[in-house]
Amino acid sequence: MGASVIFSKDDSKEKIEDKFKSTYVNGRYWDAFGDLLDAVFLPDYPKLHEIIKSEEGEYLKFYSFTELDKEQFNQSIKLIRNFIAKQDNPTEWQEMAQVVWNEIAEPYIIQDKRYQPD
Repeated sequence: MGASVIFSKDDSKEKIEDKFKSTYVNGRYWDAFGDLLDAVFLPDYPKLHEIIKSEEGEYLKFYSFTELDKEQFNQSIKLIRNFIAKQDNPTEWQEMAQVVWNEIAEPYIIQDKRYQPD
């Protein structure tokens, strides 16, 4: 089973399906990405973790960056990038999480109006 990662919301759009920029992530990659978020945020940034990885329903599973303000959004991105950069010998599981971040999340992240490049 997989789920969605929701990156941003545009309330100016009328149709609900147009309001969100999101993507579907498959099974094990979804779980690996969730573990990455836990490793990055739980130790020192539990509030960011709570916002991004909020309660999941039985049928609707998602991680969302939509509720982050501009400062939190950019802090989260920096924390994730730094964490990934420090992984010298990533496990297969960590590599799966990196694929989700690098190939799926990053293209959405850099398009977000809150994004500020370093």
